[in-house]
Amino acid sequence: MAELTPRDDAKKTVSEILKRVDQLIKNKSFEQADLELKRAKEIDPKNIYIFAYEERLSVLEAEFKKAQELEEQKKRQEAEEQKKLEEQRARAKAEEERRKKELLERQAQEERRKKIEEEARKREEEELRKAEERVKQEEAAKVKEKKSQKLDEKMESKIEQRVLARLREELNKPKVMIIDDDEKLLTLFKETIEDGGYHVDAFTTSDEAYKHLREDIPDLILCDINLETSTMGGFTFFEKVRELDQLSDVPFIFLSGLTDEVLVRTGKELGVDDYLTKPISEKALLATIKGKIKRFGQLKKSRKET
Repeated sequence: MAELTPRDDAKKTVSEILKRVDQLIKNKSFEQADLELKRAKEIDPKNIYIFAYEERLSVLEAEFKKAQELEEQKKRQEAEEQKKLEEQRARAKAEEERRKKELLERQAQEERRKKIEEEARKREEEELRKAEERVKQEEAAKVKEKKSQKLDEKMESKIEQRVLARLREELNKPKVMIIDDDEKLLTLFKETIEDGGYHVDAFTTSDEAYKHLREDIPDLILCDINLETSTMGGFTFFEKVRELDQLSDVPFIFLSGLTDEVLVRTGKELGVDDYLTKPISEKALLATIKGKIKRFGQLKKSRKET
């Protein structure tokens, strides 16, 4: 067997190194592979396989670096997109919290407003009840006094005076105008209000009522919102009435069988004095009318004095 020459030993050593280099390249250990190639080159500087591996290693390193850069760029983009998404979610959550807070505040305000209105209504009813009680007591006292008095010649004069007073009272009754296209309900309202001591002008259309208003001024107006047989609905009729100077302060109350909060708010935003939902008790209706007319009378009196 021939002995190996130094040249053959060198090729064998380089071949073993290149095998390791090949494995290192497969494992992407490019720096270690580069060191092995340098060592192989020192052993056999002219070995063409070494140059081939160097060229291959250079290409693979460039591709690997490029792939790493692309991967890092992709991670950065994903991180930025995730950050933007989290920011959007945070803003959306903050906006949702703000809206919930506003909704709760509006609900709280609405509850406070309803409570104030309910307390005012109860006070008015209580004042009316006390006033009615006083009237009853005064009338009872008068009846008792009359029974104890002897019949004399002055009785006829007193009776005549009472009759005249009743006539004057009848002529001076507060006037209430009511508009409702439901004739049965209109008749019922008219009789109830007349029994309460008021003179009533009733109309089935806002057109007839508006024509009458240009000739006669009532002390209070009750009007249904939904007037299907009229050319003017309740809101339009209210605005037309308020355009007339002589009617600008006359109390105006809306009647409706609806309980839609939007309609209630619309009426109040227009400046209507009150809003009653049908059906309504006779006592509540008369109490509301009495309170509104009383305030209207006080307003007219104060203006005359000034």
